Amino acid sequence: MFRFLSILFFLILTELGYAQINDNTPPDLPILDSVSVVNPINGDVRISWFSCDSADVKYYIIYRSISTSWEIIDSVLAPATTYLDTGAAGNFHPELYRLAAQDEMRNRSPMTGVSQYHNTMYVFPYQDSANCQMAIRLNWNKYLNWTEGVQEYLIYFSENYGPWTFLSSVPGNTSVYFHETINDNTSYCYYIRAKSNTGRTSTSNHTCFFTNLPDYPHFINADYASVVSDNRIEVSFTLDTLFNVKKNYKLLRAEGSTGAFIPIANYNNYTSLNLIYYDNVDATKSWYYKLVAVDLCGNYVLSSNIARNINVTVKSNEDATETVIWNTYFNWLGGIEKYNIYRIVDNQLPVLAGTTFIDTVFIDDISLYSTNRTGVSGTFCYYIEAVEGDFNPYNVKGESKSNISCATQFSRVFIPNTFTPNGDMLNAEFMPVVSFVDASKYEFKIFDRWGEKIFETTDPLKGWDGKINGRKVPGGNYVYTLLYTDNSDNKKEKTGYVFLFYP
Repeated sequence: MFRFLSILFFLILTELGYAQINDNTPPDLPILDSVSVVNPINGDVRISWFSCDSADVKYYIIYRSISTSWEIIDSVLAPATTYLDTGAAGNFHPELYRLAAQDEMRNRSPMTGVSQYHNTMYVFPYQDSANCQMAIRLNWNKYLNWTEGVQEYLIYFSENYGPWTFLSSVPGNTSVYFHETINDNTSYCYYIRAKSNTGRTSTSNHTCFFTNLPDYPHFINADYASVVSDNRIEVSFTLDTLFNVKKNYKLLRAEGSTGAFIPIANYNNYTSLNLIYYDNVDATKSWYYKLVAVDLCGNYVLSSNIARNINVTVKSNEDATETVIWNTYFNWLGGIEKYNIYRIVDNQLPVLAGTTFIDTVFIDDISLYSTNRTGVSGTFCYYIEAVEGDFNPYNVKGESKSNISCATQFSRVFIPNTFTPNGDMLNAEFMPVVSFVDASKYEFKIFDRWGEKIFETTDPLKGWDGKINGRKVPGGNYVYTLLYTDNSDNKKEKTGYVFLFYP
C-alpha cells in the first residue's frame, strides 16, 4: 500500500510540474536565425531564432553588446522565436546579439558562442568618384556568422523619397557599392539586404544622401596672349569660380596653326578668378594657347577660346616711310575693336603712330625725322597693341601687345651747290642736309680758293653764313669737306664746291 501511495504522489507532482525539482540540466543552446533593422526612424531591431530542441525551455534570454560588454536586454516566453528590440539604435550603428535558453528550474544554457553572434548591418553613404564621374559610395559592415555564409547583398534605393526599387547586387564578400548614375540636387535613400546561401535574409538601416555634386566650369575665357619681351609671352585666362565647380585645368600650347597642342602646365584645385602664365619662348613666332578643364581621369571636358600672340615686321622704304605688317590677333570672343601702332625712335618713349580697325598693314611717314637733322639714327621700331571689342560674354576686354620689330632707314646727305647770303633770309646759309647719321661723328669745313680754312663745325644744325669774323667774304666758289658716319657705322667723306652769290 505504501509503495502505491508513493508512486501516486510522484505522478501528481509530475503533473503539477514539481517532478523536475531536482533537474539541473540546462536547455540546449538556441540558434540565431537573423537580425534586421525594421524601423528606419528609430532603429528598432528584430531578432529571430530557431526553436530550441529542449522541451522544457521556458524563456529565451536576449543579450545585446553594450559598451564592449554583453548585457541582458530582455527575455521572452517560449515558444516565441522573435523579439523586437525597441531600445536598439540600428539607424546609428551596428547592433550585436546573442541568445540563451532557460527552463522552469532556472537552468540556463550558455550564450551564443562568442564568435557566433549576429549583427545588424549599418550602411552609410559618401560622395566619391568612380569611372571619372561623381558617385555615391555605399559602405556597410558585413553580416556575420551565418554558418552557410552570405551569398550576396541586394541594394535598394529610393529617389526623392519615391518607391523603393532594386538597384543592384554585389557578392557576399563585398561591402561597398558605387551608385554612379546619379543626378545633382536629388535625394537618394538606400538599404542593404543580406542573403545567405540558404535564402535567409537580413535588412540594414535606411540611409539617405542629398547630392550637391561638383560641376565642371561653365566657361573659360582666354583674355590675351601678349608679348612681354623677345623671349617671353604672358597668357591670361578668366575662370568660372562658382563654389561647387571642379577646378582642375591644363594649359596647352601649339606652335603654328597646324601644330599639335601639348600640355605645358597643370593646375589642381585652382580657385582664383584669373590665371596668368609666363611662357619663355621665341616671341617673334606665333604660339597658340588654350586652357582646358579636366575631369577626374584627366580627360578634357571644356576648352577656352584659343589665344595667339601678334607678330609684327617692319620694312624701311626709300621714300622715307616704314611699312608695318602684322598678323591678326586670334581669337577674342568679343571680336577686335582696333589695332594701335606704336613707334619707338632711338629708344625714346613709344609714340602712337596710328590706329586701324581692320587692316593689318600700316605705312608710317617718317619724313619729319629725315629733315629734322637732330641726330636721329634712322632706326625705327614698332609694336602693335590689339584691343578686344565690347561683346565679350564674360565682360572681359583683352589687350595684346606684339613683339617689337625694328628697321633702319639708310643715311641721306644732300649738299646744295649755291647759296645767297644777301640778308633776305632765303637760302642765306650753306649747310648739308643730313638724315640718319651719327651726330657725334660729324665734321663740316669750308676753305677759300687758297686752301685756307675759313669755317668749321661739328654741329649738324649749324651752317656757314658767308662771313669770316663777322665780315662778308667775296662772291665766288669755295671748297667744302664733309666727314660723317652713317647708321651702319661706315665712315663717309664728301668734297665739292659751293658758289656764293650776291644778287
